Amino acid sequence: MPYTRLGRHTVNAVRFAEIAQVFIRHGFADLIRRAGLDTGWPGKLLQGMKLMNAPAGEPATFGGRLRAALTELGPTFIKLGQVLSTRPDLIGHVVARELTCLQDEVAPVAFEVIRPVIEEELGSPLSELFKEIDTVPVASASLSQVYHAVLHSGCEVAVKAQRPDIERIIESDISLMGTVADWIAQHNEDLRVIDPKGIVEEFSRSIRRELDFEVEARAVSRFAENFAEDPEIVIPKLFSEYTARRVLTLEWIDGVPINNIPEYAPRNSTPAAVAAVGCRALCDMIFTHQLFHADPHPGNIFLLRDNRIAFLDLGMAGHLEESDVYTFSDILYAVFSEDTQQCLDAVLLLTGEDEPGDRRRLGHDLSEYIAFEAPIILSGGQVGRGLDMMVQILRRHNLELSPRFSLLLKALVTIEMVGRQLDPKLDMISVIRPYVEAMMFSRYTPGRVFRELKAHASGYLRLSRQAPTDIAYLLRQLRSGKMKLHVHHDHLETLAATIDRASKRNSVAVVIAALIIGSSLLFLTNTPFARLGIVGYVVAGILGFMLILSILWGGDHNKE
Repeated sequence: MPYTRLGRHTVNAVRFAEIAQVFIRHGFADLIRRAGLDTGWPGKLLQGMKLMNAPAGEPATFGGRLRAALTELGPTFIKLGQVLSTRPDLIGHVVARELTCLQDEVAPVAFEVIRPVIEEELGSPLSELFKEIDTVPVASASLSQVYHAVLHSGCEVAVKAQRPDIERIIESDISLMGTVADWIAQHNEDLRVIDPKGIVEEFSRSIRRELDFEVEARAVSRFAENFAEDPEIVIPKLFSEYTARRVLTLEWIDGVPINNIPEYAPRNSTPAAVAAVGCRALCDMIFTHQLFHADPHPGNIFLLRDNRIAFLDLGMAGHLEESDVYTFSDILYAVFSEDTQQCLDAVLLLTGEDEPGDRRRLGHDLSEYIAFEAPIILSGGQVGRGLDMMVQILRRHNLELSPRFSLLLKALVTIEMVGRQLDPKLDMISVIRPYVEAMMFSRYTPGRVFRELKAHASGYLRLSRQAPTDIAYLLRQLRSGKMKLHVHHDHLETLAATIDRASKRNSVAVVIAALIIGSSLLFLTNTPFARLGIVGYVVAGILGFMLILSILWGGDHNKE
């Protein structure tokens, strides 16, 4: 049942107080003050409930405290932390690494609560849908629970069902986040650089996609199609007739998490070989398919047998345009070949900025990185660490990565970390370099060159068809005197206000001068009205005093 506006505001106020209390208890009272949330209506609410002075317990690190606070606040904030973990350019790589440890595991709800969701979404009683279903979940997350079941055909499946009311809870929290982000953007210029409203919008898009299991089903189908011919990679089969917006049914995967080392020998597998397979698979996703698993941690990659692996939980996927892949290849190739200018141009495409604040200084920092630090990192085969250091350089220049590239870097760093757990000698450079070189050479294949020429030719053809019409229209407008030029000047309203204040003060000054002159002439006459001249002097004095005050302490003085 939707809230009324008053009801929404009441719920937002109560939830805001609860969130603030949790953050303060974990030692973030100063952060709340820096965000400007101790003033205005947020401050009145917190002070009224005596929350700003609540005792705070502080774990060892900032990242650890933040992770503990987000975990306590529940599913929406756990997901927010997972999204922020993909943005080391905003929160720093140390905090981002801490947030990757957020465990999306909560106490399961009873199966009788989940049963109506499955039956309502699939449109049939449970007995007609499944031959049997285990009522104890094999996994329980903040958004959903997973059950092992058997279809009437005998196929074993994993049934992922959404928790009831989770959408309402998340929408309520998103609404509150949007309100707080608006407040911060309006009242705190220091935090405006991280774009709090943009973060909330990016998060809301991400979690709403994750709430729609049909989106994940389409991703599963595409991954399965991409790896259909790869004998080492398994994507669970989708059972579309048992899938809906809040229920997803996939093939049951008989495997163990990829970091379960004792299981390798019984499954005729070796950790080093599996590490190479996993890293190669992610490179295929990025450079060949342009659709990649954005969170390939050990719980989402299962070991099967004979060095074969299966990718699970494909809802968090990233998509790249072909131009994005070329840009990313340009960066890596520029580092390999020590080409600072190419690296600078490609890095700016990653951020979406045409020009940084100081292009020369950014180029100098990248040049030093490529000359001194990159060779050491490359010799150790550490792509993740190399990319991490490049992100730190961008942060120093207040440059923000585009979200799709943040997901890409997180995926690469995660898969390399998993690979090194299995094989400490893993050389990620030797895995990724052939893909980068293949992308560079593919630009100059006859087919690619022909497509580029065709695309540009069609653009020039459209321009040649449209240009005469546009020019004729402009000439007609000019000839008839209807040509209009719209000029926009930033802060022009400030100039208008300044002119308005100056004209008013000039008017007051003229009135004061007239009063003084008139009062003097009246005072010199020998008529009964001579005493009125004294009144004129007094009025002129008061107006003059007020004029001086407005000049010294008025709007102009405050803005200077």
